Amino acid sequence: MDTKFAPGERASITEVLQSKSKLDHFPFLNDIFCSLSYIFCIFNDQRQIVFVNDMLMKSLGVDRVDQVLGRRFGEAFECIHAKDEANGCGTSEHCRYCGAINSIVKSKRTMEKTMEECRIRRFVNGKEHSIELEVTSTPFVFEDEYFTIFSVVDITDRKRRGLIEKIFFHDIQNTAGSLNNIFELLDVVPEEDKKELLTIAGSLSRQILDEIATQRLLLQAENASLTISDQKINSLEFLEVVQKDLRYHEVSAGKEILIDPTSENIVFISDPVILRKIINNMVKNALEASDQGEHISLLARKNGDRLRLSVHNRAFMEPDVEMQVFMRSFSTKGVQRGLGTYSMKIFGEQYLGGKVGFTTDKQQGTTFYIDLENILPD
Repeated sequence: MDTKFAPGERASITEVLQSKSKLDHFPFLNDIFCSLSYIFCIFNDQRQIVFVNDMLMKSLGVDRVDQVLGRRFGEAFECIHAKDEANGCGTSEHCRYCGAINSIVKSKRTMEKTMEECRIRRFVNGKEHSIELEVTSTPFVFEDEYFTIFSVVDITDRKRRGLIEKIFFHDIQNTAGSLNNIFELLDVVPEEDKKELLTIAGSLSRQILDEIATQRLLLQAENASLTISDQKINSLEFLEVVQKDLRYHEVSAGKEILIDPTSENIVFISDPVILRKIINNMVKNALEASDQGEHISLLARKNGDRLRLSVHNRAFMEPDVEMQVFMRSFSTKGVQRGLGTYSMKIFGEQYLGGKVGFTTDKQQGTTFYIDLENILPD
């Protein structure tokens, strides 16, 4: 059966019910596991649910066991990649990097308990949400049938706190330190150099305020309390503002931000503050992926009946990075990073009504983009 990762074979619903019946006769199984305060289920050999506890049903918003029996983890949790392939959860290219599937597969291979962290992008009431989980898979055999005990702990809040602490205690501290160094230099540099130092100081102070504002907006977005303030925007003027925003940012050192000369001057309606956060994050990512002496380019152009704003750099993303780009907390830059691309998706799609994506190719490099509606007539 076709698959790009884990086996795709499934047991029939009759076989699932037979497995459930076996477990129903397991002494005290229901009493023990339905008393637990965390999410718990049991999979058959095909990774299909054959037993669930009350917490799992509550977390999924279902009230009948038959609504989840026979489904796989990603299908029950409405992972956005669960339907990528005909054979469902575990069989797509993205599943190679899923902590849940890897935990289940590894536990079967080693016949030992296996714990992994898992990031899931899922649809809830038509909107995309990201959750971070700690999952544990424990294999066992009962009445000659293979099963996996699977438990889930939601660590989303813990990860969120870690990310915010990292940003405030590391990134902002570094920027504030650079700002302090600038002011110390003002006392010793020649008068003709002070203007440039004050320009850099202004840029650094704006970076600090921007980081704080970004975190506030992201928290509001995740709490569904973010409000949009639409205004008329000129695409070329907007790109010029973005270009100036990050000219003196630490990731810009030795690199150049250019506006593609083929960019079109288009007037459209959107929230300029939120849109700047999105494009600024695209620019930061592009700069971090670029080498000294290279440049990145900003482009505004019509894409059908939409406006596409994009940021291009020459680097190519490896498949393991490409498959996890929009996951919350995923980053190639180390532990406790990874809000940039995630926030692009949340802000751009859930609040600006756009489409955020990227292309990557060894020859062409990488381009992040957002497609927006509400273009005003010429």
